[in-house]
Amino acid sequence: MRSARGTAPLTLCRACIDLLRATLCALPQLYGECGRLLTGVVSPRTERTSGGGRAPGIPLNTSAVEARSAMITTLASWAGLAAESGGRPGPERTVPALARWLGEELPRIAVHPAAGEFSKEVHRLAAGARRVVSPGPAHRATVGTCVEPGCDGKLVATTGAGPGGLGEIRCDRDGAHSWTEYDWSRLRRRLAARSAVRAGAAAGAPATRWLAPQDVSLLWRVPLGSVYRLASEQSWRRERRGGRSYYDEQDVRRTLDGRLTGPARS
Repeated sequence: MRSARGTAPLTLCRACIDLLRATLCALPQLYGECGRLLTGVVSPRTERTSGGGRAPGIPLNTSAVEARSAMITTLASWAGLAAESGGRPGPERTVPALARWLGEELPRIAVHPAAGEFSKEVHRLAAGARRVVSPGPAHRATVGTCVEPGCDGKLVATTGAGPGGLGEIRCDRDGAHSWTEYDWSRLRRRLAARSAVRAGAAAGAPATRWLAPQDVSLLWRVPLGSVYRLASEQSWRRERRGGRSYYDEQDVRRTLDGRLTGPARS
């Protein structure tokens, strides 16, 4: 999109642009997760439609249908506006193509007067899809000791605690030590590096770290049902405690670190 004068300052700040780009990157995975719910998985507002009187009712997750439809319609509308304004051909009308194309166009979109509205709509799409694939109350989990130098607080992850319904990890000792879900890949690397250093300093083989399914879902932003499915498909090592399964963190990482939805950060 072009501004009226061609040299307008950014309507969106740099941090907002980074968050918006990461949210666009997340939409294809959320679209796919909603698609898997269309096969009849029960979730809020599941209804049944008739089959013209010839077949039993077909389970229809209307929330998933609406979330997917909203993604296509909204992204296509903004892509059309951006393409027309910039005199460029638009992308294919699929969520992966639209999200990727709009992400590439963000430097131009950011200077358009409607950039703020675009940002709000994209975040609204992501938040709505998350409510579909991960319904229920917010989940909290302690994920380790704070990685900031000199801080011994505990890091607590909470779903839907951040802006726009994003997950958040916050230190219980210093609230300034916090990470939204798109920073979690960087935080995981810091936690892993610290664990490796401690393991190297200890005698013998490093201890296995076991993660509850809810913690895997929270930290990697994967619906709980998908965690159980991946654990079975990828043969994650597990340990049973009190009737509950816990998964080997290294097995989880090998499967899920490549599925990160946010942009790579150093």
